[in-house]
Amino acid sequence: GNTDKIKLGDTTFAVGAPLGDTYSGTVTKGILSGKDRLVAVSFSGSNSDYYMKVLQTDAALNPGNSGGPLCNVNGEVIGVTSLKLTEEKTSSTTSYSVEGMGFAIPIEDALSYAGIIEKGESVKRPYIGISMLDITDSYYLWQAGITLPKGVAILEVVSSSPAEKAGLKKGDIITKLEKEEISSVAELRYELYKHNPGDKVTVTYNRNGKELTSEVTLEKSK
Repeated sequence: GNTDKIKLGDTTFAVGAPLGDTYSGTVTKGILSGKDRLVAVSFSGSNSDYYMKVLQTDAALNPGNSGGPLCNVNGEVIGVTSLKLTEEKTSSTTSYSVEGMGFAIPIEDALSYAGIIEKGESVKRPYIGISMLDITDSYYLWQAGITLPKGVAILEVVSSSPAEKAGLKKGDIITKLEKEEISSVAELRYELYKHNPGDKVTVTYNRNGKELTSEVTLEKSK
C-alpha cells in the first residue's frame, strides 16, 4: 500500500495473533484516526527516549498484534502494528484508561528498514557523540550546574567524536538541529535520525548565555 493515498476516516483492518497462537489470524476493524503522529516512547523510565512517527487507528490491538499488518479496504498493507496506549497519566497519583488508540509504523518506513536487513546489513543510526539530558530534569541539571529555560544539556562529549571535532563542550545547551527547535532528548534523536552518517548538520547551542552554531559531520553509530 501507500500511506500518501490514505485519508482520515478510511477503514483499516489489523491482523494478528492476540494473546497467542490460540487466536491466530484474528481480524479487527477500525478507522484511520491519525496520520504522521509523533508518539513518545520510553525504555528507561518516565522520560521519553525518542519519538516514533506512526499511523493511528482505533482497530482493537492486543499483545500478539505487534508486527502484524494494518491493511486498507483493498487488502493492501499500509503499516505494521507496533504499540498502543492503555492509560494516560496526568500526575503521579491520577491516570485514565485509554481505549482505541493503536499505532502502526508506516509501510514505507518498514520496507526501508526491511530492505537493509534483507541484505544482511544492520541499521546504522547517525552518531554525534554526546550524553545528554532534558533541560526539564531540573534537579539533575542543578547538580551539574546547568541552567537554561529549554533545550538539551550536554553532560559529556566523547573523545574524538563528531561533537568534539565540531567544538561542542560539556554544559552546552542544544536548542536547534538544522532549523528545527529542540526541547527534549527525544526530539533531538528524532531530528538526528532523519539524517545519514556522513551528513553535515548545523547545531545551534547556548554556551554561557551566548548563542553559537557549529557544523557537525555525522558518523556511523558504533
